[in-house]
Amino acid sequence: MSFENFVKRATSALREAGVEYVIVGGFVAITYGRLRSTADLDVVINLQPSETDSIAKLVSAFKRQGLDVLENEIISSLKERSHFSVFDTKSPLRVDAKGVYTNLDSKTLENRRKTKMLGSDVWVASPEDTVIAKLIYGSPQDIEDALSIMLNLRDKIDFEYLNQQAEQENVHKQLKELLGKLK
Repeated sequence: MSFENFVKRATSALREAGVEYVIVGGFVAITYGRLRSTADLDVVINLQPSETDSIAKLVSAFKRQGLDVLENEIISSLKERSHFSVFDTKSPLRVDAKGVYTNLDSKTLENRRKTKMLGSDVWVASPEDTVIAKLIYGSPQDIEDALSIMLNLRDKIDFEYLNQQAEQENVHKQLKELLGKLK
């Protein structure tokens, strides 16, 4: 089972259920040219714990795609503002999903970009919002992801927006360090 097939099945389920989503994290860094691997698909979904009919529809769509998650896990994670995992029944891969909990989550959903991938359209985070998220998390791999995105897309990045968001999210110092490596 390929990662590409897994992504296709996961995004098909999200589309089928009519859930507004955006792919974030490592897979987006790969999409923007970072050479690395990942074993999960990180997703922000626009669902509230009270939307039980939509959650049931999502669980059914995941199941039709060979992906396993329980309704009560989604509801409790949305209430607790944490994440839930959706497991692939055919491989060790998983979707790690969370709701819209922060200003950055809202911005990321608002600024998402439709990208043709594996024969279908999927929603991915903008390079700018991905860089900001990577700077917030701040692991060595996250910093490398952010730097790679900035190097690969330096002519396409909105640096004014990037600087504004870095100020708002208190990662301007980290951004300044990365910008120094671009020269």
